[in-house]
Amino acid sequence: MRFALPWAFLLLLPLLKMVINHFRKRTRASLQFSTLASFKKVSPTTRQRAMPLLFWLQLLALMLLILAVARPQMRDMTQGIPKEGVAIEMVVDISSSMDISMPFQDTTMSRMDVTKLVVEQFAGERPNDLLGLITFARYADTVCPLTLSHDSLLFYIRDLEIESRPNEDGTAFGDAVTLAAARLKTAEERYSQEDEDAGYEIKSKVIILLTDGNNNCGRHLPMEGAALAEHWGIRLHTIAITDPPEMKTIQTPEGPVEIEAEPLVQERILEKMAETTGGIYRRATDEASLRDVYEEINAMETSEIESERYHTYKEIFQPFAAAGLLLLMLHTLLTTTWLRRIP
Repeated sequence: MRFALPWAFLLLLPLLKMVINHFRKRTRASLQFSTLASFKKVSPTTRQRAMPLLFWLQLLALMLLILAVARPQMRDMTQGIPKEGVAIEMVVDISSSMDISMPFQDTTMSRMDVTKLVVEQFAGERPNDLLGLITFARYADTVCPLTLSHDSLLFYIRDLEIESRPNEDGTAFGDAVTLAAARLKTAEERYSQEDEDAGYEIKSKVIILLTDGNNNCGRHLPMEGAALAEHWGIRLHTIAITDPPEMKTIQTPEGPVEIEAEPLVQERILEKMAETTGGIYRRATDEASLRDVYEEINAMETSEIESERYHTYKEIFQPFAAAGLLLLMLHTLLTTTWLRRIP
């Protein structure tokens, strides 16, 4: 426990003076008598015995009120303010094809719903990082800017919906990656200009692109976005949500062998984009494989976190103030009724 206003205890000095004066009055005679022998034979009444209680009630009430004025506080929690971390833009496809079902544990869910669950889990495991969310179909949009307030970010992730307007449908991950790179570059410049003692240092910049389609619209080609990310020192990880790969049979001297068919064009593009920036490309065909990809990225993108620790305190003066006021009310009630003095 601590006191926010410890100087308030100086008010105890007048109370000390009250106690001294109280005992001095008890030793000083008010009236002179030749003898008190007759008075000593008279038993004091209950009211007389209770009369000294008035002084101690008043004294205790004032002490409790002074204690309340000093604002006693209890430590509520200890938190850390991150001083550095990784800036991550999560880029998510919301085109109509994300409504296709994919395996989820023992059942199926839409690709969009599975993505929301996995991305939410990933964001919850990065408490010290700047996280942002960009979505795209025909157009790329910043849904949540880079922030350390992850509660608001999680709200936007849970609220993601598939693009339902036909004129807005499409897949423009070239534009989305370009927008994400620009947001990260702007954030780096902004935080580098803040006061070093109170700011936040971005140790590295990362884009995580998740899509299930081929880039078929937009102003920027996918490799243009990747080149921009490479120029600004941003690592790009790409994830393709696809159906399980098709198998084809080839003849070998040892007999027929099944191998995976050639990857789709968009998969080769996504792989090239990741290689250009030093990131990774992975394919996800179900919920488990998608979680594995994000866990792999989570393990890769680490940094030593420096944070300032601070304590929050809860005010507990209310019980002391209430008790002091109740005792003062009791003192007033007794002095005007049962323990009233005349004069």
